[in-house]
Amino acid sequence: MKKTHAIVVAAIAGPVISLSGAAFASQNIAWTWNSGDHDAKANFVAYGEVYHGVGFQPDVYVDWSGPGASGRWNLGQSGKTQSLNFDWPEGKTVTLKVCQQHNAFPDDCSAKKTGVS
Repeated sequence: MKKTHAIVVAAIAGPVISLSGAAFASQNIAWTWNSGDHDAKANFVAYGEVYHGVGFQPDVYVDWSGPGASGRWNLGQSGKTQSLNFDWPEGKTVTLKVCQQHNAFPDDCSAKKTGVS
């Protein structure tokens, strides 16, 4: 009796087939300052594909890129959070770099940060 019972259980607990599609791991980019003097900051939130930026000094900007697009976003110095929203597919690489422009010297920039939409 035990042998028959074990065979029935093995037949019921046979192979499992997964029907779910591929999963993409999104990755936010945390708030990033242009440098230690805190002229501007920006981040990227993967859910909704939204960049946020805040400028505190003149001539601050964010260089951003995403699937098939890139640009320079001038933040101004309002001290208010601004948003730049996209509709990108999941699983694509995005980047940002926060800077203050200096005409006579190299721009004061963060390192390029990378996330996933």
